[in-house]
Amino acid sequence: MPASVTIFAASRLIYLDAAVTIVVLLIIFYRRPRIDLLRWGLTSALLLIISYGFAQVGAMVYDDRRPFVVDHVRPLISHARDNGFPSDHALLAAALVALLLVAGSWVAIPAALVAFLIDWARVGAGLHHVIDVVGSSLFVGLGTLIAVVAVGQLVPRLEARLPSWLRTEPVGGRRAPG
Repeated sequence: MPASVTIFAASRLIYLDAAVTIVVLLIIFYRRPRIDLLRWGLTSALLLIISYGFAQVGAMVYDDRRPFVVDHVRPLISHARDNGFPSDHALLAAALVALLLVAGSWVAIPAALVAFLIDWARVGAGLHHVIDVVGSSLFVGLGTLIAVVAVGQLVPRLEARLPSWLRTEPVGGRRAPG
C-alpha cells in the first residue's frame, strides 16, 4: 500500500467511518419503534463503557512499547512514545462495527472491512503491533457480548412498565397510513 494511502487510513479514515456510521444509524432508526432505539441505546452505551473499561485495564496490565520505539525506525505518522496497547483507533473502529451489528444493519460487514483496513494501516504505519489492534477488537467483542446479554435481560422487565407511545411509535413520528 502506498505511504499516502497508509497515512490516510491510519489517521483519517476513522472519521469518515464514524460519519457514515452515524448517518446509517439515523436512517435505520428513523421509522423504527422507539423501543428499538431504547434497546439499541442501552446496549450501545453499555458496550462502549465496558469496552473502554477493558481497554483501560488492559493498558495498565500489559505494556507494549510501540514498534518505532522498539525497532528504532521512523513511523509514517509522528506519535507519542507511549504504550501502544490497546489501539484507540482500532477500539473505535471495532465499536462502530458493534454499533451497526447491534442495530441489525448489513452495513456492519463493510464497516468491518474498513475497521480491518484501519487496523492494518496502524500496524503498517509503524504505530502498533498486531496484538494492539487485535486486543482492541477482542475488548469490544467481549463488551458487546456482555451488553447484549445484560440488556436482553433488562428490557423485557422494563417494557411492560413503559408507556405505549415509547413501545410502538416510530422515532421519526407517526407511521404513514396504509
